[in-house]
This record gives sequence, structure tokens and C-alpha cells, in this order.
Amino acid sequence: MDRYPRPDYRELARYLPDTSAVDVDLSDNRNLWGAHPAALEALAASGSAAASEYPGAYGEELAEAVAEDLGVSPDHVCTGAGGTGVLDALMRAVAPTAMRFLDPGWPAAAMLARMNGHEPVSVPWESAIDDPVGFAGDEPAIVFAANPGNPTGRALPDEWVAAVQERTEAVGSVLIVDEAYGEYNRAAGDRTAFDLALSAERTLCVKTFSKAYGLAGMRAGYGVGNPGLVLEVDKARGPFAVTGVTSAAAAAAYRSASPWLAETVAKTIANRDRLLARLAANGHSAPPSGANFVFVVLPPSEVAPAAQGLEARGVRVRPFAGLPEGTGLRATVGRWEQMERLADALDAVTGRGGAATGRRCPN
Repeated sequence: MDRYPRPDYRELARYLPDTSAVDVDLSDNRNLWGAHPAALEALAASGSAAASEYPGAYGEELAEAVAEDLGVSPDHVCTGAGGTGVLDALMRAVAPTAMRFLDPGWPAAAMLARMNGHEPVSVPWESAIDDPVGFAGDEPAIVFAANPGNPTGRALPDEWVAAVQERTEAVGSVLIVDEAYGEYNRAAGDRTAFDLALSAERTLCVKTFSKAYGLAGMRAGYGVGNPGLVLEVDKARGPFAVTGVTSAAAAAAYRSASPWLAETVAKTIANRDRLLARLAANGHSAPPSGANFVFVVLPPSEVAPAAQGLEARGVRVRPFAGLPEGTGLRATVGRWEQMERLADALDAVTGRGGAATGRRCPN
């Protein structure tokens, strides 16, 4: 039997987001205020050794920074090339099984599952929220819960996540709690998700520096959990996946006392809520969001034309089709002038609204 190519890869394709130039790019959920200044300082201070010598095998500098902050030993922390790298390694560490996830949910989760030999099993969001035990399932599996979710931005109640965890621990599943957007959903210092993972045997809380910290280009992420689980992730990840410069820069940003993170998160939340109010006033349907983006619900027939119309007006968003709770456009939240540009263009391409609301107030 021919072993190449893998038959379960037939439905996969390259992940190819549009990277061409556009006036206002709101498609990838990064921090539109830029990168954390402490990380930039660490990057600028790096010398020849950072390029010519091998880094720590497992991103030790970053792991130590996280562990120190949480009051645990570094063997509770694994690192990876972004949160995606941590997720990929964890899925590789688990023998082929099902990967249960909320639908709508982060599109790449199913792709990572398939890449690592797992069968993606989508569970409609509303039925999962109504029945966390049913969402977790009766057989050992990987259970993936993003909080807040992507692309809708909906947040999950902590008691719901705890109920899912109780079930996954009971049946021997591995629970992934992806808090990529947690900074926009939790108060500073809220360690509920970390404590949940640290209290269990098979739960990993995954975080990234690609969003609130503005380090998407450096590819830094980490996971927090039981040392036994962390060890398996490290074994699956392999050495040297996080560069020395990345580990140092992310650690510097994480340890920094600068108000930059809190200030940009506050600006994002303020503009997110202001944008949602503007959209609602002009007749657009956009549910509450706990992330740094909004999701504008549109009929399936309007999604592609609206995305194309926005692009023609210099605004790029991420279109989504075929979601059980409706289709629509996801747009990252940034400075208010960018949000006004989005709102005005959206009014124009959908024929809604028409009157500008609020004065321009750059943030």
C-alpha cells in the first residue's frame, strides 16, 4: 500500500492568508498598535551570538518568566512557535483519536487535528453551551475550547469550562483551553484559566504573544499545565523550536512593568464597544465580543460581495461562510480612525446606515 501522500491530507490545503498591501488590514487579529516596547528593546540588544548559537532547547527564558509569575516551577510551562506551535505539539503527543471543538470555532484547529491524525468533530455552539458534559463526550478524545471563540468573539463562562474539564478528566480526555484573546476578556491578574489547568492532570491552558503583546511575527507562545502533560508536549515539539531572540523578547515583554499592554488593551476594548454600538445603530448585526475583533453577521449571499466591496475601498476583513450561527465578516479592532473607515465602508457596501456617528477621535 502506498503510504504517500497521506490519504487524510487530501482535504487539506496550504494556509494562505492575503498579505498584499491594503490601506487598512483588519483581517488577522494582531495588535494594531504594534509590538510591545520591551520586546523591541530585547530584539535591538541581541547580537551575533543570538544568530550563530543554538538557543535554549525549550525556550527556557520564556518558560521561567511565566513560571515565576504564576508561582510554579518551570516544568509546568511549555513553549512553542506561537500558540499554534504549542497546540500542534500537544496534538502530536496524543495517539490518533477524535478532536471535539465548538462550531463556529477557530478554523485552524480542525486543520491541526487532521495534520496530526485526529478526526475533527464539530459540536454546534449552542448545544455545547447547553450541555458541557455532552460537548466533552463519553470517550477519550482531545477537547478544544477557545475562550473567547474565534471568529465570533463569544466568551465561555468559567463554570462551563470547569464542567467540561470535570468530564474530560473523568473519561481520560485531553482538554485544551485556548486563551489567545484572554487579555481582552479578563481583568489583569485573573489567573482562573491557569489555575484550572494546574489543578488537573490532562488540561493545558495555551497562550500566545501574537495578539495583545503584538509579537505575531516573532512566533512565541506557551502552555501551562501538569508537569507530566508538559513533558509530553516538549517531547512532541522537539528542541530549538523557539529562537533565543524570541524567548528573550517574549520574556522581557511578559516581565515588563510598562503600562503599554494595559493601555493598548483598554483602547482596544473601548473602540470595540464603540464600534459595536455604531454598527448596531446603523442596522448591522454584530454580537457582543470578548476579543480584539468583531463579527458582523451577514446572509451567505452577501459575505463575498461585502468582503470584496470593502477591499475595493481599502479595508480588508476576514470573510467566513457556512457557520451554523450565520455567516459574516470578522474585523480586528484598532485605532478609531480605522474603525470609522471600516464602518463607513460597510455602510456603503451593504446599503445600511449612512449617517456618520460620533466625532473622529484618534486613539
